[in-house]
Amino acid sequence: MKKIFLITLLVCLTGLQSRAQKIIYGAEVAGGIAYQQIRNSEVLSTGIVRTFNFKGVVQMPVLYNLWLESALGVVGKGGVFYQDALTTTIHATYLQVHVNLMRKLNFTDLGVFYLGAGGYLARGINGTIDYETPGTKSTDKLKFGQDNDMRRYDAGLDFMAGFEFRNHLTFNIGYNLGLNNLASAPQKDTGTGVVRNREFTVGLGYLIK
Repeated sequence: MKKIFLITLLVCLTGLQSRAQKIIYGAEVAGGIAYQQIRNSEVLSTGIVRTFNFKGVVQMPVLYNLWLESALGVVGKGGVFYQDALTTTIHATYLQVHVNLMRKLNFTDLGVFYLGAGGYLARGINGTIDYETPGTKSTDKLKFGQDNDMRRYDAGLDFMAGFEFRNHLTFNIGYNLGLNNLASAPQKDTGTGVVRNREFTVGLGYLIK
């Protein structure tokens, strides 16, 4: 999946050069909620964490009303896990790139409504794990890797929708559906078979045309 995604990104970036006069640049900030799907018989329930994201975006027309958007940014993810006497909270920060195919629709003079879908690839860069019991609290640094707390690379599907105003401001919502199993070897040894990221965001942006 990583190779396919990187090849797609390379093709997109190569195509940008031939359409430089139509390229749109921008930036977006977003807040959201994230949780992790987990398969572990000892986990009674899961919860959400609040996240903050920032990314730069590039858009390029490919066909009539169809656009290709590529973005690179810093994304927060994580989740909460409740066990008998232990609550574990994970906050993870990723460097993430996504490529989406967008459909722009002119419904009103105020601007353009758009829908998009594609994929993303993310690399974990830092994070924390908070442990809480009825009598204690502690925090450890999140270590990425096959033999550590959680696998480093995340990948999955990206869905988006929003409105692009005539003054170049944008309002958008997004959803990341992680497909990569993040469970490391130590997690699997202790009964956690699957860990996958999920995130919902609402954001504002500005485009330079």
